[in-house]
Amino acid sequence: MIKITVIVDRYGDNEKYVLKRGLAVFIETKDNYILFDLGPDSESLQKNAEKIGIDLELLDGAVISHIHSSHIGGINALGWSSPFLKVLIPFDSMKSIGRIVKNNGLVPIEVLDWLNPWSQIYVTPPVYGPPWEHFLIIDTPKGLIVFSGCMHPGLRKTISVIKKRFRNKKIYALIGGLHLENALETYTENTLQELIKINPEKIIPLHCSGLSFIKRVKGVLGNKVLEAKIGTTIKL
Repeated sequence: MIKITVIVDRYGDNEKYVLKRGLAVFIETKDNYILFDLGPDSESLQKNAEKIGIDLELLDGAVISHIHSSHIGGINALGWSSPFLKVLIPFDSMKSIGRIVKNNGLVPIEVLDWLNPWSQIYVTPPVYGPPWEHFLIIDTPKGLIVFSGCMHPGLRKTISVIKKRFRNKKIYALIGGLHLENALETYTENTLQELIKINPEKIIPLHCSGLSFIKRVKGVLGNKVLEAKIGTTIKL
């Protein structure tokens, strides 16, 4: 079983959690604890993790999907809680994000190509949006679980990169930002048609996906779409 818990997003109980525009997702597999994206700042990452009951000291690694500030701000918190932790950073960011990671006692690893850093867990090569973005993939018996920071390259381009590597293996779940909050209606509709074509069993839109798109896709794909906010844990 794989457990996924939202630590940072803009939606949740504002009396309990720090709500910020950004993304951080805690992933628990049989063998590993992984953090996908770090939110916009250390306060939201650390305080929300504590409230939820997630111990960042137990992390086996972290993955930063791309260079935007809403995904990299919790580096300081990781330095405090998990010194020497390996952090996979975006392509062409060693002199920027890499330097910050090092200065906080962490170990930066620039993603240049496909990586398989943990059992059944993969990180894609850089896919251009702009900016360069990386996607985390978990290979399960039910199919691939795909984690997206913002989906800047677009759904079709991203899935084509993934399916080429995994020989058209089924996409079981898609989780994270879809970059549709302020998108043109035609782009939103094209993304919806791509989702219908891909036909994942679970879709969990977060961060920049947009409430209007979530409502639209839920109207079309029904209970395949799971709504999540800070503190939500989903078992796959």
